[in-house]
This record gives sequence, C-alpha cells and structure tokens, in this order.
Amino acid sequence: MVFRSAVVCTALLALCACGQGTPSSQPPSVSDLATATVAQMRTATPVAQFIARAAMFENYQIQAAQIAQQNAQSQAAKTYAAASLAEHQATLQQLNGAVQAAGMPAPSGALDENYNAYLDMLRHSDAQNFDAIYASQQALAHISASGLYDSFTSTAPDSPLKQWAQTHSQQVHDGVTDARTLARNLRGG
Repeated sequence: MVFRSAVVCTALLALCACGQGTPSSQPPSVSDLATATVAQMRTATPVAQFIARAAMFENYQIQAAQIAQQNAQSQAAKTYAAASLAEHQATLQQLNGAVQAAGMPAPSGALDENYNAYLDMLRHSDAQNFDAIYASQQALAHISASGLYDSFTSTAPDSPLKQWAQTHSQQVHDGVTDARTLARNLRGG
C-alpha cells in the first residue's frame, strides 16, 4: 500500500511539474497532499525540511485557532485562540519573508497526516471535551515545534534564516508554557 501511494504521488508530482495537472478533474485529497508532503520532506535538505515543518506548524496553529474560536466553550480557550491566531499569522508572514530573503521557494502550506488528524479531532470533538482537547494539542504541537527549532538552530550553518529561527525559538518555547497554563486553568487548577 505504501509503495502504491508513493508511486501515485510520484506520478502526480511528475504530471504537475510538467504542467499537465492531475490525471482527473478532482483536486487531490488531503491524504494525497499529506503523502506528497512526506515524500518531499524525505528528499529535502535540512533547511528545506525546517522551512516545511515550521510552516506546517504555523498553518496548523492558524487553522486550529480558527476552529477554536468557533467551538471553544470557555472564555479562556476563546481568548487563547484569538491571541494564537494573531501570533501565528504574523509568524507565518515573517517565516515567508525570511524564506524569500534566503532565496528559497515559499513553503506549500500543506499539512502532514498528524496535523490533519489533530484538526479532524477538533472538528469532530463534542462541546464538552473540545477545550481540553484543544489545550492538549497546543501543548503537544508546541513541544514538537520546540524540538524542531532547537535542532535546526543547533545544527544549521549561520544564515539569516537561522538567525530568524533563533529569535523565534523562545516564542515557540513560551507557547509550551502558555498551552500548559491554559490546560491547567481549564481543569480549575
């Protein structure tokens, strides 16, 4: 199954690269995009991998905050979501600017299967559990992003993109604390 998916994604990417579009009139599914994104990440340079993963994190945060603004039950979760939306929209814009300044192609914005699963979980959670699920996801996503930033800033050669990542790294680490605080407040502790 994995081999067949890889062959299909490779064929789709080859057709798109040739300007031929997809073989059918239907747009690729989220699963197809996630599979293609994972395949591209495996062959990308460490800098390109960082850019793609950082953009995924920011895009997930934006979409999760938009869902939370609609579905959150507590004022604390709604306030957190509003602040998160503004912060991550600005950060994505800054990331795209740093990428452009480095002369690299803009990240696609496609999410991987994990981030898509997180969003599906938010979309389908019941009202009673939404805030707790959202807060937990926020903590997990920020912990993962913290590792991404730490790894990149400790191994990447000096560059304006690395400087941007070093500057932004503390904000990502602070996001772990903020998400844990939200979760604790939602539990009443």
